[in-house]
Amino acid sequence: MKARDLARNVTERDLVWLAVIVAIAIVLRLPGLTTGLWRDEGSTYFDATAPSLAGALREIRLAEINPPGFFLLMRGWLALAGTSDLTMRLPAFVFGILVIPATWALARQAGLRGPAALVAAALAALGPAGIVLGSDARPYTCAAFLAALATLAAFRVVEAPRSEPPAPAMWVYGATAVALEYVSYTGLLLTFGLALGALAATVVEPGLRRRALALVAASAGSALALAPWVLSLRGVPRVTPEWLVPLGRDQLVGRVFEQFGFVVPTAFMHVQYSVALLAAFAVALASRRASPAVITGTVALVIGLGVEAAALLREPRYAFVFTPLAGVLCLVALTALARAGAAFVAGRERNVRTGLAAALGFALAVSVVQGAHVQISAWRDAVSGRPRSGMRSLVADARPQLGPRTLLVVAPDYLGPSLGYYLRDGKGAAVVGFANASQPEHFRCCAAWRRTALVVAAEREILVRAHGFARVAFVYDPGAVDRGTVPYSAALQLRAHLARDLPILRDRRYAGEFEPAALTLFAVPGGS
Repeated sequence: MKARDLARNVTERDLVWLAVIVAIAIVLRLPGLTTGLWRDEGSTYFDATAPSLAGALREIRLAEINPPGFFLLMRGWLALAGTSDLTMRLPAFVFGILVIPATWALARQAGLRGPAALVAAALAALGPAGIVLGSDARPYTCAAFLAALATLAAFRVVEAPRSEPPAPAMWVYGATAVALEYVSYTGLLLTFGLALGALAATVVEPGLRRRALALVAASAGSALALAPWVLSLRGVPRVTPEWLVPLGRDQLVGRVFEQFGFVVPTAFMHVQYSVALLAAFAVALASRRASPAVITGTVALVIGLGVEAAALLREPRYAFVFTPLAGVLCLVALTALARAGAAFVAGRERNVRTGLAAALGFALAVSVVQGAHVQISAWRDAVSGRPRSGMRSLVADARPQLGPRTLLVVAPDYLGPSLGYYLRDGKGAAVVGFANASQPEHFRCCAAWRRTALVVAAEREILVRAHGFARVAFVYDPGAVDRGTVPYSAALQLRAHLARDLPILRDRRYAGEFEPAALTLFAVPGGS
């Protein structure tokens, strides 16, 4: 459908309802702007505020699993707006809001009209993951917004009439694809999937072949545009995902469904619900000839989430880039399912396909009713405004004791970025890490965690360095557990060892939804 036709079919009522949905989304996300920054957001601060641009790029190469785009954007923003909790989170907040109208436009391009497109926008506005990540100073919402724009342009290319030149939409696709890939490596999965999806769509639309090949070329070009950054990573000792739990071959299928569960518009029964929706989508494809856009998007979603499952990226934040596309495809499936089910119930068309549609619709309705309390609880948690990190409260409470006469030890080192962020103003204690002794505010998952006699060696080093200090402030994660090959629980063992060597002045815990923190203050015998 032509872009002007899409615009002509938009009613004033559609725009009013879209504005209402956006307003609700803003209200739901506002409480998140006032919660404390946690460790990943602390890393964003140190990436974006390095003394020089070259230093910023070096930090990103060393410590991030994302390209530099979002962090360079934050660098410019923070230079203008300052580095408060609010200014740190505001860009992600704005991108999170922009995802909503972008999803609505994507739904319309996929063939949804009126209420259905608005429901897709509402899913983007009300999803718990979107509410939480909408105030997280990380690249996720920026990537999701760019992904929605790139997918919208790709849909426009494959849906445009043959008489209409594809160049404008192709240029938009190429530009947004490059921007996306410089914000998130996952963007490569999306653009690769969209290219293969366009080729798959030529099975039902042979006349689409030239446009599909042009989309493949544009996707390849965007990947080549990322090559200078990828080549710059050669020889750089990068952070490695040693905290990821290995995946057995027998677990892969379940993990793929789990990934789909992260992007479906519910917070309950993830795996079961995603299986049901996939079955519903099969019915949708069978109920009517699928459009090239729907085929393109389906292939892209399956490829992207499948690769993420194999790569052990088992958190909603990693899958979030696919949520605009997933929400739209869910609505495509459900509207087709509703039509087929209604035809069966009304007796207009009773066969195996429509009977399956009616059964699936009933099963999904029962699931929604049974899981409503879980969904409500997820929304309540998302908008609660509870502290995401205990570090802000810890530093505010203990600042009088964190002066130059205090040796501050961070364990595990992943607490370093948020601690460093909240200690950034003024001169405070000397800070050392557990495994990463220097600059613990720049977290690295390093091989030092696998040193033999790690705890004993760290204890000895701390006691030696404590000479000349009056106190040792031991900041730790009270719930530290081993993850992957990293023995994070050694931090608790180190605290127990220090408690045998030094008298405890105070010990207190500080709640944090993502990052609980605790502080044990030790006295140093003979220290002044």
